[in-house]
Order: sequence, then C-alpha cells, then structure tokens
Amino acid sequence: MKRILKVTLLAVVLLTSANTFAQTLKLGHIDSSKLLAIMPERDAAQKQIETQAKEFENQMKDMQAEYQKLYQAYIGERETLSEALRADKEKEIMDKQTRMQQYDQFAQTAITNSKTDLLKPIFDRASKAIKEVGEENGFTYVLDLSTGVVLFNSSTSIDIMPLVKAKLGIQ
Repeated sequence: MKRILKVTLLAVVLLTSANTFAQTLKLGHIDSSKLLAIMPERDAAQKQIETQAKEFENQMKDMQAEYQKLYQAYIGERETLSEALRADKEKEIMDKQTRMQQYDQFAQTAITNSKTDLLKPIFDRASKAIKEVGEENGFTYVLDLSTGVVLFNSSTSIDIMPLVKAKLGIQ
C-alpha cells in the first residue's frame, strides 16, 4: 500500500512539474537569413566583396590572355626552335600556368577573408539584437527557421522579426 502511495505521489509531482514547465516555456522564431538580407549595411559589404571579386577576375583574365598569347606564339614557332629554346619556352608556359593557379588560390582566399571580415560584424549585430529581444521579452528559446532544422513551428511560437527589426532600426 505504501508503495502504491509513493508511486502515485511521484507521478503527481512529475506531472505537475512538467505542466508548470510547459506553461512557462515561451518560444519565438526568426528567419535570420531574411533578417540579414534586409540589413542595410549588408548591401554595402556585398558591393565591396563584388568589387574585389571583379578586380581579381579582371586580373585573372589579363593573365589568361598573356598565357594564351605566349602559348599561341610557342605553337606557331615550335617547329623552328632548337631543343633548348623549345624546353625554355615550355618551362615559361608552365611557370605562367603555375602563377595563374597560385593567383586564383590567393584570390579565392582573399575573397573568403573579405567576406568574413565584412559580414561578421553584421552577423554579430543581428545576433546581439536577437538575444536582446529574447531576454527583454522573456523567451525561453528563439529558433532560427533559416537553418532548415526546425521540423515544426507552432502557432504559439512568436515571430520576433518585427521586434528585432525595431531593435535594429530597420523598417
């Protein structure tokens, strides 16, 4: 009898605490990719990145044109060249190709670094605003819908996008 009473009492306590927990849980959600897309400083950063990428692309086109010119000249005269001169021209062509590959790797790294440097403060600002809105409004959790991991979005979950936009001064 005591055992049944203990089990019943434990079940009541667990159900009561679970019910209390569920009542105090406040969920919010936001699509951070949409938030980032409307942040005005993102456009300026994106333009800087595109400008830098275009400069690298133009430089690469110039290098490719030089390579093609060098290669075509070699093809046109290779039959008349001595073995030593032919080997020298082939080495020059291969060196040019290697430099182009190295430059391409350098350009990709530079663009990636620029993206990180320019976009990180924007991400940090958005993240800070989301956290502040969450704290100010008593949210237990704020879910990011842009990650694609959220399997269900309840109607009781609150879209905090308007609150975050207001916090950031975005209309």
